[in-house]
Amino acid sequence: MALTHTAVANAKPMAKAYKLSDTGGLYLQIKPTGYKCFKYDYRLNGERGTYTIGSYPEFSLKDAREEHRKAREMVAKGLPPITIKEERRLKQEKENKRFSYYMQQWLERKNLAPSTYEDLVIRIQKNLLPDLDKKPVDEYSTADLLKVLTKVSQRGARETARRLAGVLRQIFNDILILGLIENNPAANLAELLPAPDKLNKKNFAHITKPEELSYLLNQIDKGTARQDFVVTQALKLMPLLFLRPYNIRYLKWEYIDFETKMINLPASELKTRKPLQVPLAAQALAILQQLKPLTGQLEYVFIAARSSNGQPISETTCNRALQRIINPKTNKPFGAGFMTSHGFRHTASTFLNEMGFDPDVIELQLAHINKDRIRATYNKAQLMEKRVEMMQKWADYLDELKGTKNE
Repeated sequence: MALTHTAVANAKPMAKAYKLSDTGGLYLQIKPTGYKCFKYDYRLNGERGTYTIGSYPEFSLKDAREEHRKAREMVAKGLPPITIKEERRLKQEKENKRFSYYMQQWLERKNLAPSTYEDLVIRIQKNLLPDLDKKPVDEYSTADLLKVLTKVSQRGARETARRLAGVLRQIFNDILILGLIENNPAANLAELLPAPDKLNKKNFAHITKPEELSYLLNQIDKGTARQDFVVTQALKLMPLLFLRPYNIRYLKWEYIDFETKMINLPASELKTRKPLQVPLAAQALAILQQLKPLTGQLEYVFIAARSSNGQPISETTCNRALQRIINPKTNKPFGAGFMTSHGFRHTASTFLNEMGFDPDVIELQLAHINKDRIRATYNKAQLMEKRVEMMQKWADYLDELKGTKNE
């Protein structure tokens, strides 16, 4: 005889556990403690099994019968009823954990240099997250992902679109291994994207003419009323050190040795995964000494004015400051395409090579990964004396440019 709601509610504990049967192997078990639980006894492949549906009153008799129905369907398919709970768990996980969760898990395993990590996160946040956190990860098709990356490609960033296709392939492969999707929608995504235009590939915006560099340096020195002093000092230091923007922004006071006139960047801060020493010209030392009374008691040299937790200035802040510099020919801001914080590296490389400095010394100071084994061996000597000389002559040259009359 089938159970009733009243019978379930009124069932009292006894000295020993007992059960009240419903139909098809479903029953309510009552323990001496008063704990009540719905269970289902079944036979699969000649073996007996018991599937625990859930406790009462969390599961009502109606709920238990519905779960019992699903469990019997599983058994009819030759699958253990526990598969129901696993499917439910996976569904809940897919619903609660969107693409950004799996992206973060993937990033944490990559063990990237800080600058590389930051650049990758910015690319993902800008190009992927606005579209890929809108629904569960198993609801995205290859066409959906292609639509997202096509937007990136169509704005002229074909190389970025290709790189992000590789990122998606790896992240969705993780999701596939976890059993949350049946196939990887990004497996061959890169093949559907336009190839990068190598002929028109552009580097970071930078200056290659002395008169333009002269004007830029003078404008940086002047600063503006609305520009934070720390930002102005960061812009002044960039052409002198030509480090990657990340290494300028996240420069710590502990890295600076005023006695040896050297910045000692640890391997963990660089793409090459090798430590880098940066000789400080007198002009660079003067800038840092001006900043020391302002931020010297904090961790980072260039602290954002509005930062409440001592966070460094952003690359966007520096680039926008450069874009606001006035073009003397139009009396309007140069805007994008004139110079970027990363562009100082290209500018320094161009000018220093034209000035006749040893290419090995330049490359070593730029912390470029040298793929030439012979030159790499030669660079083990670090060429420090030549680097110190080059950095001071470079700073003196910039001073000369600032003293020349703009054409």
